[in-house]
Amino acid sequence: MLSNKQLVIGCSIAFLSNIALLALFVKYNIGEKFYITINHQDITVILPESYLSIGIDASEIQDFNKIDFSNERLLNLAAALSPARLRLGGTMSDRLIFSPNDLPSVSCDHCPQTAVKSFCSSLKKLCRHKFLPFFIMTGTKWIEINNFCLRSNLKLMFPLNVLLRDEHEWSQQNAIEIIKFSKSNNYEIDWQLGNEPNSFRHVFNKTISPHALAQDYKRLRKLLNQSGYKHSLLVGPDTTRPQDHQPNCLKYMVDFLGNASHYINIRSWHQYYLNSRTAKLEDFWTPDTLELLDNQIQTMKNNTQTYHNIPMWLTETSSSYGGGAPGLSNSFAGTPLWLDKLGLAAKNNITTVVRQSFLGGNYSLIDKNLTPLPDWWLSVLYKKLVGNKVLNLTSKSSKFQRLYVHCANRNYTNDTTAITLYGINLQMEKIRFLVNGTAFTEDDLVIDEYIVSAPSNNRRSKTILLNGWPLYYESSMPEFKPIEHMHTKHISMPPYSVGFWVIKNTTIKNCT
Repeated sequence: MLSNKQLVIGCSIAFLSNIALLALFVKYNIGEKFYITINHQDITVILPESYLSIGIDASEIQDFNKIDFSNERLLNLAAALSPARLRLGGTMSDRLIFSPNDLPSVSCDHCPQTAVKSFCSSLKKLCRHKFLPFFIMTGTKWIEINNFCLRSNLKLMFPLNVLLRDEHEWSQQNAIEIIKFSKSNNYEIDWQLGNEPNSFRHVFNKTISPHALAQDYKRLRKLLNQSGYKHSLLVGPDTTRPQDHQPNCLKYMVDFLGNASHYINIRSWHQYYLNSRTAKLEDFWTPDTLELLDNQIQTMKNNTQTYHNIPMWLTETSSSYGGGAPGLSNSFAGTPLWLDKLGLAAKNNITTVVRQSFLGGNYSLIDKNLTPLPDWWLSVLYKKLVGNKVLNLTSKSSKFQRLYVHCANRNYTNDTTAITLYGINLQMEKIRFLVNGTAFTEDDLVIDEYIVSAPSNNRRSKTILLNGWPLYYESSMPEFKPIEHMHTKHISMPPYSVGFWVIKNTTIKNCT
């Protein structure tokens, strides 16, 4: 039996514990109130429906049996992100040779007699310069990939191999084969030439100058025009992100545009925040990391302003380069970076963002078992809720909250005044916002809320919660049910979360 003294001590401990728990509850759930102001405004940025697009690294098809492009589940998971572009790129695209025929064993010492002439000459070029290992894209596999795109409502974007060269210029013979084969099958494709050419010295011990690459693009544009692809986009040069300690990237882009601006339709570059080998969890959740992209976009825009009439794309991008950080890039840890990138790029009139990758690597949207990962769910929600007309807001909040606003997706609601607010909360603290401005003069607002978080705030989780319920993909897409708020101008974000709010009955008139 407990003594009076023990009872007093026990009750004191319980009381103090409850006080501590109450303090934690207040700290993490009451939250500080901030303000979001959205006013009437002109729309200056309109995105294509394929703004959020996807990539698959060419290395994933090096083994022809690795991806079954006829798999119905794979098709459905891709179609959920349509309309979109599918870029089939990466380093291995500059080691790729096309053969319209299936071939027996091929090596640097043996080119089969059944191979077309351009194949054997291309093989010799790669082997002579030791651009190895090479791999072969057969007509059969090319048909599978293009049928996959057709069935899932994706448009293929394909970088041709720029390392197939005669002396100082690109050899187009193998490109002619794949272009001719594609046209005979009526495939609609947009084209590129080479992958990250400013890094060739590091990757291939080979240098192609910006001027030489511009001349190669000029030849490719002429070839496409003469081969039935006059209306296909030509996208380039796909340089790496600008960095202060590596000025060659920016210089390469500027010099290329100075010689190739008449031949390309899109100026493109690649962007990653972190090194996959060294990235830590907190690197994914610090505002300093988010600011890297903003600085890189401004640097690229400011230095290529002369060519502002040529749209800008991010044709390969994810959280960390080198295949993605295991357990981070493919978990909820990477989700705020992805949503913030979509918002920031749209705000800056970057009109297409290609996520590396749809399948393959540790930064993929779906895993090898075709199970959707957090950023796939986030991408589907973005497609469902966010429209293509970009609006502006001002926000009084800390650097740990970042917010963006568009007109709502017209397929989501018939309300032509509806807008979609979305953003991230990097803090382990609940944050409350009051929305105000000339867009909200009425008191009858209806807000559909979608909060994405991780179970028990485990940021490494590969399962995510939507409004508190886990998301699973069995044989079809689950229903996304919002929490509806009536007659209020207040929204809140739980600790470590991202959110979407479709706000109806605003006074904005230009979202029609």
